[in-house]
Amino acid sequence: MLEKILSGGLVGSVGKIVDELHTSDEEKAQAKIKLQELENQLKLKQMDINLADAKSTATGIGGTLQRMWRPLIGISCSLAIMWEFVLKQFIVFFLAVFKVETLPLPSLDMTVLMPLVMAMLGMAGIRSFDKLKKTNSDK
Repeated sequence: MLEKILSGGLVGSVGKIVDELHTSDEEKAQAKIKLQELENQLKLKQMDINLADAKSTATGIGGTLQRMWRPLIGISCSLAIMWEFVLKQFIVFFLAVFKVETLPLPSLDMTVLMPLVMAMLGMAGIRSFDKLKKTNSDK
C-alpha cells in the first residue's frame, strides 16, 4: 500500500479526481503540481527514516537485531540448506558405513524455506543486474 502511494499512485489517483473537479487547465496543473510536491515530501520523510535507521547506535539485543535482521535471515537460510543437503547426507552416509544405529536425523521443511531463499536470491540478482547495467530501480 505504501509503495503505491510513494511510487506515483497517490498523484495518479488524486490526479483523476482533480481532473473531474477542476474545469480549467490551469487549476488542474496547479493541483497536480501541489500533489507532486506532497509526494516528494513523503519520499523525503521516508528517506529520513531510512537514514536514521541506518545510523542507529542502539545497543543490546534490540539494536543488534535492528541492524542485522537481513543478514541473519540469509545466514539462517544458508545454514538450513547446508544441513539439509550437505551435512545431514554425510552424517547419514558415515553412520551407514560404520553401521551405527541412531534415531532419524531431524529434517527441515524445505517447502517453506525454498521460496524465501529463491526470493532473496532473486532480489540479489535483480540488484546485481541493476548495478551491471548502471540503472536505478528505485525510480
